[in-house]
Formats: sequence, structure tokens, C-alpha cells
Amino acid sequence: MMNQYVQAKFSAVRAFLRKNKLDGLLVTDYVDQFYLANFFFYHGEAIFLITPKASYALTRGLYEKTFGKAAPFMHVIGDDGDRVQSMIALVKKLGLKKVGFDAAKEGYASGKLFAKNGFVEVESFVTSLRTTKDAQELKHLRAANRLAYLTYEYIQPRIKTGMTEGEVAAEMEYFMRKNGAKCTSFFTIVAFGEHTADPHYETGTRKLKKEDAVLLDFGCVVNGYCSDMTRSWWHGNKAPAEYTKIWKIVDNARKQGIKAARIGTACQAVDGTCRQLIAAQGYGEFFTHGTGHGVGIEIHENPYNNQTSSYVLKEGNIVTVEPGIYLPGKFGVRLEDTVAITQNGAKILTRK
Repeated sequence: MMNQYVQAKFSAVRAFLRKNKLDGLLVTDYVDQFYLANFFFYHGEAIFLITPKASYALTRGLYEKTFGKAAPFMHVIGDDGDRVQSMIALVKKLGLKKVGFDAAKEGYASGKLFAKNGFVEVESFVTSLRTTKDAQELKHLRAANRLAYLTYEYIQPRIKTGMTEGEVAAEMEYFMRKNGAKCTSFFTIVAFGEHTADPHYETGTRKLKKEDAVLLDFGCVVNGYCSDMTRSWWHGNKAPAEYTKIWKIVDNARKQGIKAARIGTACQAVDGTCRQLIAAQGYGEFFTHGTGHGVGIEIHENPYNNQTSSYVLKEGNIVTVEPGIYLPGKFGVRLEDTVAITQNGAKILTRK
């Protein structure tokens, strides 16, 4: 039996088949597979075939029973050979004439083989479905982001002068795992001092000084879904006037960006709101990245709040709002929340 959320996803795929007059659709991307079946495979471990009336999964023999039990709505076939060739043979056996595959996500060799055998290239439909989240996904995302916020509350008073960036990251990651996270959403960023001016710094061994800038960018995975948040502050009692100034500018940009993130608002406009506020204060050249990105099974996915996006926000989108100002050689500030786009505006998920 399918639960209502899985059923809705497969129904959407079958509507796509009807619209495009397809006999079937291959799904080979492991993230799209998790989205559809709520089961984690590594890259290349499975191939799904969805037809108007049935669905099949070719996967490693060691998954045949466990996935079969997790997804009783699919015909699960253990295959430790060449699963691409096996899928081509299965399609021929079933007499399917027009089967689509996601060329944008397919490897060169396998895509060439599918095309040679009459499969047709189609858009990344399953990936596009993932841009809006259902109620079950929202529940998982809220849990992941709540845990991220609790991690911030836990670690902030425990960060002491003399600790290294790596020590703080390890303590944060232990707390997240201890409290239900499967793993981190990405490599935890802990930056001290001048390192906070690097927007995508890699956590190192620098020790925290008595008076220092601190930036934490982190998240965790709960039930397969990611969280993402960033906090910045001054460690000590003598914050430089310019640090306090840019912190307030960034915080205002974050708040106004969240207000701007509503149904029907273009992602460009969300980015523009933050960017214009920072530029008006004379720091435009020091805001060197987009305002945000979608969050879901992957930490970076559509839609993106930046100036190259043509996307207009919809109910169910999950995006970050993360403006920043980075002064090379001195310090930087980034403040980030993950929000859900609802009928009542943006709802902050990174909260207690």
C-alpha cells in the first residue's frame, strides 16, 4: 500500500506520462528515487521504471528484500549485473514503445545506450516536483531545522577562548547526531576572526581569541531532509564599531528579505530586496553571493534567490534567506534562516 504522499507523487508522474504520450519513465537519479520511494540508494544502485499501471525497480540483490518490504507498490528485482542492459531488456519484454529518461541527469555512456535503444530524452520532471513540498516533507524539514536551531542554542554559550574551529564543529556535530540527525547537511563551517570574511570557508584549526568574530554555517539531515542556518556574533566585549554596523545592516536585510519572500514574488525580487538594502549602506561590493537557495533532500536545490533566477515563489517552496557582508582581512557577517513559503508569507523553520 502507498501512503497518500507517495501516491500523489506517482500519480503526478503518471499524469506526466499521459501528457507526453509516454509508455514509461526511467528514474536513475538516487535523490529523485528517495523522493519517490523514501528509500536511500547510493548513486547507480537502482533504476526505476514507472509505467501507467505499474512500477519496477532493478537494484542490487542485497536490497531486494529490504526495499521490497519498504516499497510493496513496486516490483523489485535483484540484479547484480549490468542494470542498464537489464532495464533495456525489461522494457522490451514489457512491449513498451516510448520510454523517457532524464538526459540532464543521466551519465554519458548510459544515456547514449538508452538513446540508441529508442528511449527518448525528457525534462527533469521528478526533480521539478521536488521544488514544492507536501505536508510530510514540511514536517521533516521543520524537524531538521529545529534541531539546527537547538544546536546553535547548545553551542553558543559553550564556545570559549582558545577553542579551535574544528573542536567547535565536532561538538556541534556530536550534538546533532546525539539528538536524531543522520548526518550533517554539508561540511560544518566554523570560522573565527578574519576567516569569517570568506563566504565559504573550510573549517580549520585556528584558535578563538579573546576578542574575535565568529561565524557558524551548519545543518543536519533528519528523515532524509536537510536544514541550513548561519549565525554570526562577536566573541568578547569590545566589538569593533564597523562589525556592529555591518551586523545590523545584514540583520535588517535578512528580516526584510524574509518579508519579501511570499507567494507570487520573483526570486530575483527577494535577492534584490537584500542586495539594495546592503548597497544603500555602501557595502554592495562586499555582498558576493546570492541571497538563498532551495532546501530539501539536497542542501542546494531549486529555487534560487538570485539575480539569474526566473522562478516565482509558490506555496510549499523552502528557501534560505542569507545576506552577508565580507570585509577581506578583517571579518564578515552572514545571517541565514530557512523559511517555508505559505499562504501567510514566509514561515521561519530555523527556530525553537
